[in-house]
Amino acid sequence: MKKPSLVKYTILLAFFLISASQYLTAQESESELELAIAITPDNKGLEWLACPDFLPCTFAILRGELGGNDMDIYLKFPSKADIPFHTHTSTERMIMIEGEFETTYVGQDRVTLKKGDYAFGPAGLAHDGYCASEKECIMYVGYDSPLDAVPYEK
Repeated sequence: MKKPSLVKYTILLAFFLISASQYLTAQESESELELAIAITPDNKGLEWLACPDFLPCTFAILRGELGGNDMDIYLKFPSKADIPFHTHTSTERMIMIEGEFETTYVGQDRVTLKKGDYAFGPAGLAHDGYCASEKECIMYVGYDSPLDAVPYEK
């Protein structure tokens, strides 16, 4: 009876080690996956933070962290609040959750956002706002780069 050669054992051992390594790597990747989330604006676990002094609002971080890229927030304005012109370093992707919100971007017509409406604000383009509803205005806002707000003089 012929004995298996050392080369065959070596190949088998290498195959086993590669397979085990791929399995362990896949297990590590699965455990590092970001968890799915679903959060409503009235969630008791949200921490509402103050906006910069010149803006009458609060915000709650849904995903990401202050000072980091790729952050999602809820933004809340009191009823009838006037928001002065300002800019952001980041683009803004907004969806109205509650209320009615008017905004003007410099050089563009004023628009009114209602529940479910989407708006996009380019980075650096000055805009103002007004919460026109009898109840507070709440919107979802997504940012690409760190959240900031800088007053703008016309």
